[in-house]
Amino acid sequence: MAKSIPVDVSNAPELLRLAEEVQATNTPRVLSRGSEPIAVVTPVRRHRAKRTVSKEDYEAFLASAGGWKGNVDVDKFLRDNEESRRISTRPPVVL
Repeated sequence: MAKSIPVDVSNAPELLRLAEEVQATNTPRVLSRGSEPIAVVTPVRRHRAKRTVSKEDYEAFLASAGGWKGNVDVDKFLRDNEESRRISTRPPVVL
């Protein structure tokens, strides 16, 4: 992907309104000239701050261990999983 170059839209009200709408709705917009698309304005993905794990979180995690015991046949699950990996869902390549 090409490196993006920042453009200040503070003094361009229409671009600023469009950028704020994209940010608020988290929906990309396609800019076009007539019927020809020429650019896409997409929302910036921000990294969420990492959440610290509390003692309650850790205890809940440990309490969930073994929750599926007796509900799932692990050996059958592994066999079925291995078998499904051998089945090709792609169409054959024609050269």
